[in-house]
Amino acid sequence: MMPFPRMRLSHLVAAFVLPAALAGCADQPQPTRFAPLSYDYLGQIHLNVATLDVVDNSVANPEPGDIGYKSPSPPDHTLRQMAADRLIATGNAAAASTAHFVIDRAFILHQPGGTLDGQMDIHLDILNPEGRRVATASAQATQTLHPDPSQDVESPANLYEITKDMMQTINVEFEYQIRHSLNKWLVDAGGTPMNNAIQTQPLTGAPDATAPVASAAAASTPAADTMSDTKRLTELPSAGTTPANVSVESASTDTASSAAQSSTPAPAQAQAQAQAAPQESEPSAIFPAGTDDTPAPAKTLSPKAGFLTLPTNKKTR
Repeated sequence: MMPFPRMRLSHLVAAFVLPAALAGCADQPQPTRFAPLSYDYLGQIHLNVATLDVVDNSVANPEPGDIGYKSPSPPDHTLRQMAADRLIATGNAAAASTAHFVIDRAFILHQPGGTLDGQMDIHLDILNPEGRRVATASAQATQTLHPDPSQDVESPANLYEITKDMMQTINVEFEYQIRHSLNKWLVDAGGTPMNNAIQTQPLTGAPDATAPVASAAAASTPAADTMSDTKRLTELPSAGTTPANVSVESASTDTASSAAQSSTPAPAQAQAQAQAAPQESEPSAIFPAGTDDTPAPAKTLSPKAGFLTLPTNKKTR
């Protein structure tokens, strides 16, 4: 029987403490000073238009029961501030286009039951010089607030809070719609279009024209060297010539063969390379590094028989 009195005691304590705590929360004063809502820190959106106008249709067509004007920052005024902070007309006079920022709806309603409902509808139109709309972007934000029914539902703090929440949504949605639908009219701070793609074109001129010539010259070099080596092996110096004469002839022969080979048509060069390929595929056992460029020594031939005569021996008496 002991647990029941304890439970009753705890219930009694809760019954007295909770209302006191709620009363203490209700007694906390709401803020009375509110910072102005500005949005220049979010970054500016530059449009390639000559002028930017703001049209507030919420004033001409007010929503019945709107209490937004009681807010420290009324919804329509806050939207005007956002347009002034973020939308910049950066086009020159040649652009001849106009941007219209239109506030369709901006209101806060006190619904039955102590609920606050807010809504903002805006759109941005691009008009050509004839005044015809060529592009548009729109955004919408709605917000519901359930304040403490024991307090003033239409207090400045509650109206300021719901306005601030709607503006956070409208800023994100509006910028996304502009970049998605009006990308052709976006420019940077200097007026350069933001959607310019990097254009490429094939390179033409002397470098491309000389490339085949260089490759042909490089292809003809091995054949010319092979022909020069063949001439060095076949044109050995005859008897009586000196090594100096041999080197001179070899140099002149190399120059002549290179000039002749460079003027040889492409089929002849391919045939010469095909003939030289087997020699280059396997190293020579005698000359592993290639053909021997050292001039062969001069050959000395013996004189014919009968050319030489023995000296006669004269006997002395």
